[in-house]
Amino acid sequence: MSDHFTPVLVVGAGGCGLASSIFLSDLGVDHLLIERHLSTSHLPKAHYLNSRTMEIFRQHGLADEVSALGLPTHDTKVRYVTSLGGDGPLDRQDIHTFDAFGGGSLRDRYLAAAPVPPTNLPQLRLEPVMRRHAEERGPGRVRFGHELVEFEQDDEGVTSRIREIESGREYVVRSQYLIGSDGGRFVGPRAGAVQEGTVALARLKTKHVTADLSGCAPGDALITHVSPPVGRFRWVSLVPMGPTWGKQCEEWAVAFAFHPDDPDDVTDDEIPDAVRAGLNLPDLEMKLHDGGDWLVQRVVANRFCFGRVFLAGDAAHQHVPTAGLGLNSAIHDAHNLAWKLAVVIRGLSSDPERLLHSYEDERRAVDIVNADWALFTFLNHQMIDAALGLTSATTPEQRIAAFEAYFAHTPMGETLRARADEVMGTQRTEYEALDIELGYGYTGAAVVGDNTAPPPRDPMGCRYTPTTRPGHRLPHAWLHHGAGRVSTHDLVGSHGGFALLTGLGGGGWQAAAAAAAAELGVSVRVVQIGERCAHRDESGTWTQVSGIGPDGAVLVRPDNHVGYRVPGLAADAAGDLIRALRTILSAA
Repeated sequence: MSDHFTPVLVVGAGGCGLASSIFLSDLGVDHLLIERHLSTSHLPKAHYLNSRTMEIFRQHGLADEVSALGLPTHDTKVRYVTSLGGDGPLDRQDIHTFDAFGGGSLRDRYLAAAPVPPTNLPQLRLEPVMRRHAEERGPGRVRFGHELVEFEQDDEGVTSRIREIESGREYVVRSQYLIGSDGGRFVGPRAGAVQEGTVALARLKTKHVTADLSGCAPGDALITHVSPPVGRFRWVSLVPMGPTWGKQCEEWAVAFAFHPDDPDDVTDDEIPDAVRAGLNLPDLEMKLHDGGDWLVQRVVANRFCFGRVFLAGDAAHQHVPTAGLGLNSAIHDAHNLAWKLAVVIRGLSSDPERLLHSYEDERRAVDIVNADWALFTFLNHQMIDAALGLTSATTPEQRIAAFEAYFAHTPMGETLRARADEVMGTQRTEYEALDIELGYGYTGAAVVGDNTAPPPRDPMGCRYTPTTRPGHRLPHAWLHHGAGRVSTHDLVGSHGGFALLTGLGGGGWQAAAAAAAAELGVSVRVVQIGERCAHRDESGTWTQVSGIGPDGAVLVRPDNHVGYRVPGLAADAAGDLIRALRTILSAA
């Protein structure tokens, strides 16, 4: 006998689990979220929230609050410098600066691509916001200090034994489905997942500190990479943690990277002196908070779906931190899986296994690309050293000489800096990877293909090409509606419905959508976009990217991916739309 029944049990309340809870609540799906820790993370962890994540947060009513708390990204930079302190000839020198993550010269491109810009908010500040939203939307459904002891699934559901940490009390939960978002600690190994990929690439030691860097830290830098010409550290990275941004930022994450078998480690007791030495601020006072020490790896589970058990986030894939794709991919996993679970739990799919397996088909392929891209950008940091004339075998004396040559006011110094600009410029693959963040497309059971070719992908990952080709993310375009404006991404809503976008001559789709909704039990909102319609494309952006004629239609799934597209109104529009929805929902 179970003590509790819930349609979905979510294990792990990091960013992925909290997102799953929020999305399921908005979709009307009862669930239970458990987390073995007593609170959200005390570690800085991930901090960059990309355009896709922020538009998902906009869909579910979190974006404004997250943006208000986060680092404004209108002019964000990534800076490479020799030190933050010192008065020697090689101190406080700028090596290279990138406009990054939607800032500066990238701003217009990012604002055109999505209805809300990316932001920077470390997980230790993001997760409390997400927890509050999860608890408000699912009262009594979020339980910290509860751990999964064991689970077993059968043809009808999953039986899980859970322990309340403080009291030791155990209870049994019966659920239809289980989401493992526990970072791969328990659910994945017990389900039989095998992590495939590259492990032990490097060892990272990070520390969260409070320190006054107002007189020396760049106020516009989302990341500052310090490469000291002298000393034991080749690179030290500094990331602002807020809560105040700019030069008055109070808290920072400081990271040191080592080869996995490098004996020259930094112990916790040595951290203050290491920070002072790495930044060349010998008198810096600081307060130490929590930190992390872990091996950098790129692994992806061989499967995401195990019957009624699903893996998401770090339980399904673990990324190198460069390019900031780990947490973002985790939230996208949750977004993809949640609406499909809602369809199944509402009884709208006659082949739920097929629909739910499309989660693995869609997300695993994208997560592999993201993991590979993160690894690629991590390894490309070697090019930064190469641009400065440095290698792992460079002696301390040679390192100083290389920096002296680089900053020399000579023709050769100018050549070395020009070469470095070109070589270092390849690291834009990390700092402006908009096409990686937005340009992917899904194929499989929940998409009705139209035999068109995908748009070209930028081999450097930067230039995103919007498209309504089925499987791709719906292009963002601002539409004038009444006295204000809405994004095409606002037309679906957060409650699991579909949107059918058509043009001035697409009035016939109203009846088709009504017939499909009546037969299949789904909500299909028809939105006509045109000069004399309630939604007006005054900029012409939607007309340019829609890929349909005035009487064509684009069917948008609940996750704002295109599920079906037809260039014009067919003779049997209702029949065509019903067949398309049956395919997407795996409904006979």
